[in-house]
Amino acid sequence: MVFGFLASLVNIFSYWFFGHLVHMPYLFANSLAWLVSVLFSFFSNKSWVFNSEYSTLREFLKEFVSFMLSRIVSFFADNFIMILGITILGWPSLWVKILDQLLVGLLNYGTSVLVFNHENKKMQAALKRSKERLNGLRNNK
Repeated sequence: MVFGFLASLVNIFSYWFFGHLVHMPYLFANSLAWLVSVLFSFFSNKSWVFNSEYSTLREFLKEFVSFMLSRIVSFFADNFIMILGITILGWPSLWVKILDQLLVGLLNYGTSVLVFNHENKKMQAALKRSKERLNGLRNNK
């Protein structure tokens, strides 16, 4: 949750920077903010949340591409919420961005668990099989 919260802060601050200081159109600023926060999320989730390690560049790229593809859904959800809040409802963009990050944050958490826990599930299944074999050997003695 801590790194998800930090990623949301990165997203909000990046949106504020691109949209309010650089004066980019809000959807372009939002898209850049999404990219910055997703890169932050990938490396923080990989390193500190899920302790995901790899031994080859291919494994790293596979995990990176999986993560980016899982976040494509949040990209569209993010932009949809911004369009709805700003263009259709006429709400202030920074308030919409904060609400947007609460909703998109839940979506992102779910997709992160799917990407980074894949290897952990394989290891847990192998450990369970090993324990069952060991128990089988003990019972046969």
